[in-house]
This record gives sequence, C-alpha cells and structure tokens, in this order.
Amino acid sequence: MRNGRKSWLVAFTAFFLVFGAWCFAAPFDGPADEVQHTIRAAGVASLDPGQIFARPTTVPDAFGRPGMGAYQRVPVGMDAHATCFGPHPKVSAACAAGLKGGPIGEVSTSAGRYNPLYYLVVGPPLRWLPNWGGLVAARLISSALCAALLASAFVSLLRWSRYGLSAAALLAVATPMLAHLAGGVNPNSVEIAAGIAFFSAGIPLLLEPPDLQRKRGLVTLLGISAVLLLMLRSAGPAWFAFGLFALAVPVRRKWLREYWRLLRVKLWTAGVTLAALLSFAWIVAMKTGELVPPPPGLWRYRFGEAVAIYIDSWWVYLQGMIGVAGWFDVTMWQPVYVVWAMLVGGLVFFGGIFGDWTLRWRYLVILLGGVALPGVLQVSQARQTGFITAGRYMLPLLAGLPLLAAWTLEQRLLDAARARSLARTFVIFLLPVHLVLLVWAMVRWQRGMPGNAGLGWFNPLAGKWHPPTGSITPLVIMGIGLAVTAVVFWRVPHDAAPVTLSVPGAPAEEAPAPEPAGKSDAVSDAPGDVPAQRDLPSDTWPGSRLPGAEATPGSR
Repeated sequence: MRNGRKSWLVAFTAFFLVFGAWCFAAPFDGPADEVQHTIRAAGVASLDPGQIFARPTTVPDAFGRPGMGAYQRVPVGMDAHATCFGPHPKVSAACAAGLKGGPIGEVSTSAGRYNPLYYLVVGPPLRWLPNWGGLVAARLISSALCAALLASAFVSLLRWSRYGLSAAALLAVATPMLAHLAGGVNPNSVEIAAGIAFFSAGIPLLLEPPDLQRKRGLVTLLGISAVLLLMLRSAGPAWFAFGLFALAVPVRRKWLREYWRLLRVKLWTAGVTLAALLSFAWIVAMKTGELVPPPPGLWRYRFGEAVAIYIDSWWVYLQGMIGVAGWFDVTMWQPVYVVWAMLVGGLVFFGGIFGDWTLRWRYLVILLGGVALPGVLQVSQARQTGFITAGRYMLPLLAGLPLLAAWTLEQRLLDAARARSLARTFVIFLLPVHLVLLVWAMVRWQRGMPGNAGLGWFNPLAGKWHPPTGSITPLVIMGIGLAVTAVVFWRVPHDAAPVTLSVPGAPAEEAPAPEPAGKSDAVSDAPGDVPAQRDLPSDTWPGSRLPGAEATPGSR
C-alpha cells in the first residue's frame, strides 16, 4: 500500500507541475472561454441558490451576439473578455485590462447554465480574490483535480497491465491540449481527465477476471470518474454511455454476479445512477441543449455541404486533441502534429490489427460515440451554430482507443523489451511537445504571432506583455515537470510478474511461471476476447516489488 501511495504521489507531482506551468503563463481569458467560466465560478461560489440555479436566458457573447446563458452577481471587473487580442493573432495581450474586481453586479455568461459541481470547487478564490492571485489559485485547483485523476489512472494501469505499457500510454492521451485546459478555468479539462481515468479503471476491471479484494480501488476510481463524466458537461452522459457499452459488452454474467457481491459495487452503482438522474434533470431544467436562433442568413450550409465540411475537417479536429492553445489560434508547426499522430495512430492501428473482433467491436462503439455522434449533432445544427465542434470535446471518449490498444498489444504481441522500447519512444518524442506548445502560446500572448515568424521570434522572454509572476516562472515549472514525468515514465516498463492467487483462507502456493503474451490459460468464458491478465503480487514500480517477484527465467 505504501508503494502504491508513493507511486501515486510521484505521478501526481509530475502531472501537476506540467499542468501548473500553464497556470502562470496565460493572461486572463487567454485559454478558451475562461471569462465565461470564471464568471460562473464566482457566482456559484457565493452559495446563493439564485446564482447556482441561475435562470436560463438569452445573453450576449464576447462579441455581443445573442446566445443562451444566464446572469451571475459577481464583481463587474470580471467581465473582461480578451477581444482586443483573442481573435487577432498578431496582437499581444498587453491591450487587455486583465482580471479585476469592482462592485457586485449582474454579469452575463454563456456558461451560466452549466452544472455547478466544477465551479463549487474552483470558484472560492475567484469570488474573494478577483485578481491575478485568485485566478492562479483557481487554475491550480483545476490542475490538481486533473493531476489527481491521472495519477490514479497511472497507478491502476501500472498495477494491472502486463508490462506497464498501458500506463505509459497515458502520455499518448494526456496531450498538451489537456495540459493547456487544465492550466485554465474550464470544466472540459476535468472531463477529459475523468474520461482517461474511466478507461484506466474500466479496462482492467471489466476485461479481466474479478478479484474482489484487490480490485476495490478500481471500482472506486471507475465510480468517481463516471460521476464526473455524467455531471460536468452536457455531453458527458453520452461519453459515459458509449464508454461503458464499449467495455461491458459482451457482458460476462458470471463476472458481474461475482462483483455484485461487493458492497462497494452496489454503493457506487447507486451513486452513478443518482448522478445520471441528477444530470438529466439539470440538462432538462436548465435547457442546456437549447439554442438561440441566429440572425437570418448568418449560416447558409446545405446538408450535403455540412457533411462534407465535417468529414474534411478531421485534421483540424486531430490538431485540437493534440494541442491548439488560446482562442484556437496557437498552432505548432505541422511536423509536430504528424509525429504525435503517427505514434499514437500507429498504436491504435496495430492494436486493431493484432486484437480480436471483440476489441474491434469496442473500437467501433467508441468511434460511433466520439466521431459519428458529434458529427450528427454538428451537421444538424450547422445552420444555427456554424461549425463549433472542436477536437478537445471528443477527447474524453476517444482517449479510450490508445489505452485499449496498449493493453491489447502487451497481451498479444509485445514482450517486455519491446514494450519498454515503445514506452520510452513516447517519452522521447511526446513529452517535448508540451514545452513546444507552452513556448508557442507564451510568444503569441507576449508579442503576437505574425504569419512569417522566424526562429528568432520564438523567444518566450520577450514582448510587451508578461505574466505578473514573470515569464521565467512557467518555463522553470514546465522544465521540472517534464523532467519528473520523464523519470516516472522511463521507469514504468517492467517484466511480467508471476501469478499469485489471493483466495481467502487458502494456503500460500508457489506461483507458476508467466506464459507468453496471449497464451494464458486464464481466458475469459466469453470467446474471442483479450486473454485474461494475470494478477501482479505487488505494485510494479521498479524497486517496490516484493522479493522473489521477478519473472522466471525465459519468461517474457
């Protein structure tokens, strides 16, 4: 247990530092929709029921266009949209007033109908300190929430995956886009982290034989992430439904009956059911799916044209999953996206090739929920909203693909050495992208980003605007965070440990040697699924395994 806590703490520190760097780098409203979310957070933090359950109404957006939202009674200085630089990539943030206080007044926000759960947690610093200090504190709270979920996902996968490759695959789904959002005030960040944690707990829990004693932590993590997915944003119930369907079908009734013996499973089932009911009640009562008709003639898309645009925009959506900062105007050089897409896409592709038809069924369900459903919604509403779908909205569900792929490949194809090589490839090629996006965003906010910017322009210490805490601060935090993260994930891959069966009251027996990947006798009673994972006797963090837990000679 102590080793598990140590692994969690180290992973939390690594993620928190990477996310926290963004908290000190961005101007107010530099991250997408931050003004809208901070106004909502400050209103909810008042604990006034009239603010928490604010009446849905038509409100102006940052540019004065009508949309659905609500009014919150907050310091009027919070209504400081970054319109002077947000839509103008060549203009620095020096033109903006930043977050200020002022008298309490009615301030509009398009996030006024959002579920209050996230805002109750991040809102108090903004309510009582509507300045740079309060903003950074709220951002750090949001970063800590995301880091805690990812650290829990890391420990779950580290304990239960065969060689640790699934844990290393977190680098593929914890993208720079997540880090950027986690360093701002936006519930989308926690939603993405919850989606990653949902699959990290659900894969070893539902795709492997039950272990009522040692998998209780997975039940808790799955329950927490399910509640967060259901309640944070209006799309969450769909992500939860498709994710659960992908993991639980085909269902093993024997396994379900075994899990149902746990009181913890019954309590979390009741809790998730209650969260689902409350979420649907909120969506209906607060009209979160209702749109304001646009001015006549604003959008003229024909159905076939909208379909073609959606299909042809998938590189843009992929970029949005990897990392596009600011008001979607901070894009890295294209080879950076290509490298990320090749590594992660290759992982998913070969997982589908070497997996069985059950895995491909899971892929199909996730793609239907994460690609087809957003497409249907976007195309059907294109004449009302224009094209507003972004890759980051799909990430909570699509993150399941690389995690499933890594789990399958270390079961069916890769031995310990090849799993270690792939994991370290992720460290070498994916981690530096976090620093690249941070530098690109800082340069854009501090001095603007002209279209012909050369190498000399990318100096994050130059420009007219700098964070009140200095530009060196986020760079140092990011550097330390990436170093810690590199050490953590470089040490992840391990050799398979021998089997230990924890049967209450049974005498200890010598563990049999592990078999080659994909050849385990402990296969599930549902034909065609991934072979069952053998239990690990202890935490698989290097140096923390029990004496004698090394793989037997000749095993993979």
